[in-house]
Amino acid sequence: MKKALITGVAGFVGSYLSQYLLSQKIKVFGFYHPEHSTANLNHLKAKINLIPCNILDKKRVGAEISEIKPDYLFHLAAFSSPSQSFKFPRQTFENNVFGQLNLLEALVKIKSKAKILIIGSSDEYGNVAKKKLPVSEENPLLPLSPYAVSKVAQDMLGLQFYLNYGLAIVRVRPFNHIGPRQSQAFVIPSFATQIVALEKQGGGVMKVGNLRSARDFTDVRDMARAYLLALDKGKSGDVYNIGSGKVVQIGAVLKMMLSLAKADIKIKQDKNLVRPTEIIYCDYTKFRRQTGWRPTVPIETTISDTIEYEKGRVSRESGVPRVPRAINQKSS
Repeated sequence: MKKALITGVAGFVGSYLSQYLLSQKIKVFGFYHPEHSTANLNHLKAKINLIPCNILDKKRVGAEISEIKPDYLFHLAAFSSPSQSFKFPRQTFENNVFGQLNLLEALVKIKSKAKILIIGSSDEYGNVAKKKLPVSEENPLLPLSPYAVSKVAQDMLGLQFYLNYGLAIVRVRPFNHIGPRQSQAFVIPSFATQIVALEKQGGGVMKVGNLRSARDFTDVRDMARAYLLALDKGKSGDVYNIGSGKVVQIGAVLKMMLSLAKADIKIKQDKNLVRPTEIIYCDYTKFRRQTGWRPTVPIETTISDTIEYEKGRVSRESGVPRVPRAINQKSS
């Protein structure tokens, strides 16, 4: 049985990737930060090998990788908030770049033949002019936040270790991925949280920012499937955009979400939440041709599942029993 090591296993994407790999009969090992919650993995803890490991601990990282000797390594652990990276630029860079460096050096030391996935970000491209959309892998990298700079560094560091040490590294630049269990720091779960809270009150006013911005949204379960395909069918040393290839306005997403609300909810723009209008979506032709991957979960399903998850979370925290409907798992 093949072995996969996932860094950041307890995070949003890590929990879905773990579940998908298990469905593919792959043994899962996962690094999680000792100070962080593993609640996202409550339904999987009996099936995976959880390892408390801060990736900045070079000695511990080396020892664990030497012991596991993974066939796959999915490097998901990251400081992932562009906005927070302005407040914590040093921590962002140290965690994202030096943590990855510790992993790659450990793999070189044991002469690993593992297939390694380095996760970049669509933020590497920055604000892209309308005439240059959709974004291809050939678009210039113009990072606009410390987070985005760290992702470019991770991207290029992965390329360097492929070129100089022969590690079987594939780099990906995923666009926005959404779904149940995502942090409320992101726009869709933030909307879901507000909607569920206002439903409990019988209605009310919801504060929003700029609804004219538009994004390329992919269900997290489709993204997990893409990550394994990237290593099984992607070309070492290469880089791939992953996304739906479609652009959806934030206002349209909110309209879908409000249509599912069981209360009268109005919206009001809060100037403190308004950001400049941004429109970005990807050309994932290269990845599709190489792997055959296409997204399969409709955004309507993702939104519905996200709201159902949020209702369940609120019920658990309030101690009120609730039996939610099953969350759609089409992509796995």
